[in-house]
Amino acid sequence: MEPTKLVRMVNQIAANWDCGPDQAKAVAGVADHLRRFWSPPMFDEIARYIATGDADLSPIAERALTQLIEERQVTG
Repeated sequence: MEPTKLVRMVNQIAANWDCGPDQAKAVAGVADHLRRFWSPPMFDEIARYIATGDADLSPIAERALTQLIEERQVTG
């Protein structure tokens, strides 16, 4: 899947969760959604794209993806 489409998708997910002052809850919601519904190839593609530094992610989307990338590095 095209990385820019994945960025748009994760930003939309983040926008749906960003509905209050509890940013940690929004980040957790996005991360949970990505764990449950995104396939490993989708996640791998966006992780590679983020590494280039060109991704235009919302703050919530960026935090959720960073958290998931770190989790995957720990669990290998």
